[in-house]
Amino acid sequence: MINYVAYRKFVTLKNGKRVMFRFLNDQDREALIQMFQEAPEEDTRFLKQDVKDLKLVNYWVDHLNYRKVLPLVAVDLDSNRLTADATLHRGKHAAKHIGEIRIFVSRPYRNLGLGSLMLEEILSLALQENLMWVKAEILAEHKKVIKAFRAKGFEQKAILDDYFIRKDGVFHDVVLMIRPVVKRDDAEF
Repeated sequence: MINYVAYRKFVTLKNGKRVMFRFLNDQDREALIQMFQEAPEEDTRFLKQDVKDLKLVNYWVDHLNYRKVLPLVAVDLDSNRLTADATLHRGKHAAKHIGEIRIFVSRPYRNLGLGSLMLEEILSLALQENLMWVKAEILAEHKKVIKAFRAKGFEQKAILDDYFIRKDGVFHDVVLMIRPVVKRDDAEF
């Protein structure tokens, strides 16, 4: 089992910056709010929830439960600011063996490998948490994100027409991608 309080991992991005992964805690309220408030609308309008809603973000922090949602954050070691978050949402009941992955990377930290590193770490955590499958729902037009998930072993299972609707009423198709937590090549028999 993961020690959620003590967990730390240090990584180096393509530009040489050092970042620490750890789990979101109740001391991160203002930093999480700041990260999302500073994000341009075009970066947040495709997220499942309105991360600019202060009540919502406060609710997340007030109700942290690592057994339901595992919130991994990336902290820039130079500025001590949150730069990204990746969440692993555990399924319930008959889907309790499945986790859903969501990742947000602040614009200044994109194209530096941070999203891929966070995805790798979430996959490692899913294994430690005894999940069997992970899934991601990605907008069909986000081709680079789909390619990155494919590179990590995800397969496209379906295209869901008009599955996502933005606040302004515009519909988007969603690609459902799934991956076994233990890749078939890695499974021991």
